[in-house]
Amino acid sequence: MNDETKCLKVTVPEGKFASLSVPVHRASTIVFDSVAAYQARRSQMYDGYSYGLYGTPTSRTLEKAIANIEGADRAIVVSSGFAAITLVTLALSQAGKRVLFPDNVYDTVRPFADKLLSRYGVRPVYYDPLMGGRIAELLDADVSLVWLESPGSMTLEVQDMPAIAAACRARGIPTAADNTYATPLRCKPLDLGVDISVCAVSKYISGHSDLVMGSIALRDEARFRLLKDHARMLGQGVSADEASLALRGLETMAVRLERIERTTLSLLDFVISQPGVSEVRHPALSHNPGHAEWLRDFSGSTGLLTLFLEPWTRPVLAQAIEAMDQFAIGASWGGTKSVVAVLDALPLRTATNVSHDGPLVRFSIGLEHPDDLISSMNKGFDVLASAQPALAAAN
Repeated sequence: MNDETKCLKVTVPEGKFASLSVPVHRASTIVFDSVAAYQARRSQMYDGYSYGLYGTPTSRTLEKAIANIEGADRAIVVSSGFAAITLVTLALSQAGKRVLFPDNVYDTVRPFADKLLSRYGVRPVYYDPLMGGRIAELLDADVSLVWLESPGSMTLEVQDMPAIAAACRARGIPTAADNTYATPLRCKPLDLGVDISVCAVSKYISGHSDLVMGSIALRDEARFRLLKDHARMLGQGVSADEASLALRGLETMAVRLERIERTTLSLLDFVISQPGVSEVRHPALSHNPGHAEWLRDFSGSTGLLTLFLEPWTRPVLAQAIEAMDQFAIGASWGGTKSVVAVLDALPLRTATNVSHDGPLVRFSIGLEHPDDLISSMNKGFDVLASAQPALAAAN
């Protein structure tokens, strides 16, 4: 054998080797023992290995772990949480039929639904997220899928998932829930009657703001295969390196959530009393929309905290937020570091009204010490307080 060929014939040492961490199996090409096995590779896509994009031992391990904590039989990981939503929607929707979305849906979903789905003859309809079992009024033979998002990722309304799922199941309509806020540790939609649970793994599951991934968990084998087929046709998959990072994050999610929840709850009384704050949203607050459903269906809360501000705060809001030196300004959430997102206007609503016209600020609380976060917030609220008399009078 020539040296050039020897460079390609690497032999893996034999012998017993065990590690607490899951190996990273990087692969594009999967090799087979025979021509027959190669020609039958598509049959291996659901449980075995056919091509690196469709699964490696690392990503399969992550899928099994997610299925286990979701109380599911199957799970699929895809390139983002948004990809999980679009994949489920495209796989289960039909031309000439409607898909129902809650009016507080993750805002990137709206352009997908309004611009892309409509091109394929699917009509999106937005409904009041707090209508519960009354959703039956919207259900008929032309509804192919109903989405839930509870709590909503920006305005934090908690939906009556069991009532909505029961109304849909009675009519044979599948349901899917975006469970990113709660994670499977704080809520299990499948146990509440929902058919499919979706999470942005990018958030609390990975937990370190360094990867983008989504998961889909369910109990129905035929529907799993349908989704897996659509994932292949849409070129969906994840790298072994990112799957490994998600597995690492999964190991610490429980302790991170405990700390994050405790810190967030300790901030509620503080932020409620601050100048310019019209309303604070958090599921644990008795006035939060859907609080009773949260008490019934969730085992706890996480770190999102939304403030509706008075309109007079607009001119100095950017200065106030920039003074909060412990908060990174960004769109995502669920990591170890605290993040703040600022909207000058409330997210688009087409089916319901929100009784606020001022700006909205959403905090994602991380693992910093609560005293440091309060000190940082105080710097921003001091900016608002110093401007309050003149600005409030002008408005």
